[in-house]
Amino acid sequence: MSDLFLSTSSRPPRRRRRLLLVAGVVIGVLAAGAAAIGGVALAELGTIPTGTTVGGVDVGGKTRNQAEQALAIVSREAVARRIKLIGLGGEAQTSGRELGARPLVDDALDQALATSPLRRLLRRVGIGEPEQLELDYRLGPVRTAELANRLDLRFGEPPRSAVLVVEGGRTRVESAAQGTAVDRRGLRRALRTLPAEVGLSLITADPAVSTLAAMSAQRRVDRLLDGPRSVRYRGVEASLSPGKLGSLVESGPRAGTLAVTLDPEGLAAALRPRLGRFERSPRDASFVPAGKRVRITPSRDGLLLDGERIGASLLKNLGARAHLARFVESPPPELTTTAAKRLGIRELVSEFTTSHPCCAPRVSNIHRAADIMDGTIVPPGRRFSLNEVLGRRTVERGFVTAPQIFNGRLEDAVGGGVSQIATTTYNAAFFAGVQILTHQPHQFYISRYPMGREATVSWGGPELIWRNDWPAAILVDTSYTDTSITVRFYSSKLGRRVETETGEPCCYVQPRSIVERNPSLPPGATSVIQAAGPAGFTISYTRKVFRHGKLRRNERYTWRYDAEDAVTEVGPPPKPAARPKPAAKPKPAAKPEPVPGSPAQ
Repeated sequence: MSDLFLSTSSRPPRRRRRLLLVAGVVIGVLAAGAAAIGGVALAELGTIPTGTTVGGVDVGGKTRNQAEQALAIVSREAVARRIKLIGLGGEAQTSGRELGARPLVDDALDQALATSPLRRLLRRVGIGEPEQLELDYRLGPVRTAELANRLDLRFGEPPRSAVLVVEGGRTRVESAAQGTAVDRRGLRRALRTLPAEVGLSLITADPAVSTLAAMSAQRRVDRLLDGPRSVRYRGVEASLSPGKLGSLVESGPRAGTLAVTLDPEGLAAALRPRLGRFERSPRDASFVPAGKRVRITPSRDGLLLDGERIGASLLKNLGARAHLARFVESPPPELTTTAAKRLGIRELVSEFTTSHPCCAPRVSNIHRAADIMDGTIVPPGRRFSLNEVLGRRTVERGFVTAPQIFNGRLEDAVGGGVSQIATTTYNAAFFAGVQILTHQPHQFYISRYPMGREATVSWGGPELIWRNDWPAAILVDTSYTDTSITVRFYSSKLGRRVETETGEPCCYVQPRSIVERNPSLPPGATSVIQAAGPAGFTISYTRKVFRHGKLRRNERYTWRYDAEDAVTEVGPPPKPAARPKPAAKPKPAAKPEPVPGSPAQ
């Protein structure tokens, strides 16, 4: 018994030893595996796992930066490569560049670097499968949609929407039909890797408006056209016949239905002969000079027939025969009363008048220019150009031919005489204390203007330009008689005061007599082109501008007038008189021939 006891008692230690041995082996294997995995992780630290390709490029063992450089080269080539699009019965082409493709390199490398250490180990010992990742591209959505539209035209059959036709108060529906179109979702999926070829597939394309939707709209229109309708306002009624209503019907797709409306402009025009009396045109605020003050005529909002709301009422209340007219405010006036008040145009700040003889053609041009310029508003800081305000002087714009000075002579031209407006405006600006930017006096002195303190103007130059450098707008007001023109500036005085002094003329130059030949005149003829005018001289004047007693501007102007020469044209010299021809010598008398039988002479 003791031997048996001893033998049975020895088994547990042997079993424990075997278990310990197995456990040790397992632990050793695990430790070795862990060590191997750790070694692989350490060896491949910061690199892409071996056997990894992205878009066909082997990037295994490369750092992220190295892989990005390699993929940048491949992606540039892929974007530039043409892609063949194969459809039923034909081909088309595109490219990644045309589609605005951009490679998603970061996404692909993030996926590659996310490989577990165990898979890295297995791949290194040749057990794991190589990892082949695609390089996707982000495509421009608008360009992809435009490509699909072009492919629809090439390979598809466009669907036909149902149409509601209204003719002569009657309606009919033209049925819809399905079509085919390129599978857009499949096209985007196929193009995301920029392959060399893409096979196109077509899908059914539904029309925007079905036949049922058009028939539903038809029933509404038929109810609208089942009799006349009237639109009323304040006891006045305008009638709309079925034929007129039918001509105003408009329809179009809207969210799978066929929306019906009435042409708002056409409807308002149809109602206007009866209800237009209740409309009101907008009116700008205006300035009305009254002596030394200015009053403002208030602005007024406009009121127009609201064709859109009236049409909506007609279509919404199909059982009603009478409808109320609706009105809408028109766009506000350009110059409201509030804005006019902010301009600060309140009182007369300067005026100037020049005189002229009555009834000459140049007076018509003066009056025409004054009418164009009248009412011009120059805001603070803005400049005034007389040529820009008057525009080109042409017969079509109401100007006539009259004398003007050109190159030292008086010549006829369309718009001649407008320089009187320039002189009058210049002096009004001068005494308003504004900044004179550009002006030029006449070449000759004209006695009806102040010496030196005057201006001429012509299209293309000379020019008259001044700037309103005061903090209130200026209203330019003109008025005229048969013998004078007046320009007034209205603004706020703002403490302005102008002083001027004119010196004595000096350095006189007397006019000359100039004789010029004109071969077009008859020989020996003379023609007086221009009689001698005033002598030339030099003149100076000053201007001091004050604001609230403080000197703001101190200026001196000097101008040299030319003498107005006499100009006479003469024709070519007369031809010398022809010399008389010498008298012809008398011929000798003829001798009589002898008569036969008579004695010799």
